[in-house]
Amino acid sequence: MSERLSEGIQGANFPSKPVLFGVLNITSDSFSDGGKYLQEDSALEKAKSLIEEGADVIDIGAQSSNTKANPVSEEIEWERMKGIISELKKENVRISIDTFRPYVIRKALETGVDYINNIRGFVDPESLELLKDQVGTPTKYISMFSQDHSVKASEVSDLRPETVVSKALEFFRERTRTFESLGLADRLILDPGMGFFLSPDYKVSFAVLASISEILSEFPNLMVSVTKKSFLGNALGGLPVEEREVPTAISETYLWMKGVPMIRTHSPKSFLTAMKTWELAHGIYSPQRGLQERSDYSP
Repeated sequence: MSERLSEGIQGANFPSKPVLFGVLNITSDSFSDGGKYLQEDSALEKAKSLIEEGADVIDIGAQSSNTKANPVSEEIEWERMKGIISELKKENVRISIDTFRPYVIRKALETGVDYINNIRGFVDPESLELLKDQVGTPTKYISMFSQDHSVKASEVSDLRPETVVSKALEFFRERTRTFESLGLADRLILDPGMGFFLSPDYKVSFAVLASISEILSEFPNLMVSVTKKSFLGNALGGLPVEEREVPTAISETYLWMKGVPMIRTHSPKSFLTAMKTWELAHGIYSPQRGLQERSDYSP
């Protein structure tokens, strides 16, 4: 028995723990937790909870991008998050700002946040103009692919399972060239987008998952967010948001096993529990791989 266990430990070659972006939505209408964290004290409590669960970065969004979301002004968006940023920076927490608005991007950059997470992929000239002054600063930029680079997800899409990967790769190549021209290619992180950002057809998102190794082979600085998204619920008979935790954890474990270095999630603990269980099932009992371990990947 001990001999077989030793072989299992030596033979297993799992990826490092991914960088985990814990989702903090300071919105009234996010699909998963809209309205829960609009007050600063509740938002900070949630951020603390995410860190305790194992999040490496807190990804703050103050404008929902779901299909039925109502827009708020850029001033309100910034007002919702600025105090949270200030408090988290006092605790040396790594911060990502989920925004597509140049005004909010500029404000966030002035505070020295670690990441700007842009669902539009920095396709607008105003946002790119802001980045020209950021050469030499440490902030990194997450550029997301979507079916129309709009300000929110859509219930209409031309993407199909057979076309989505080639379209995403084409977009990633173009973004890479653009960021190279800005001198920021080493700071670019790419996100294939999932759920309604791609298509209401769940097979489109699963086509991306099935081809994630191909995408990684060309673009290793990848962040993926499948957390509680519609395609998981739709593929499994219409699961409501609150019943998508198991398919989320399984999908995130799959992404980790494929070598995705960054995962954005509502529940770091659920993923880390699944990851640890997978390792235990393969005979890995290393205490260095515990649930509270921080990621050693630095994108």
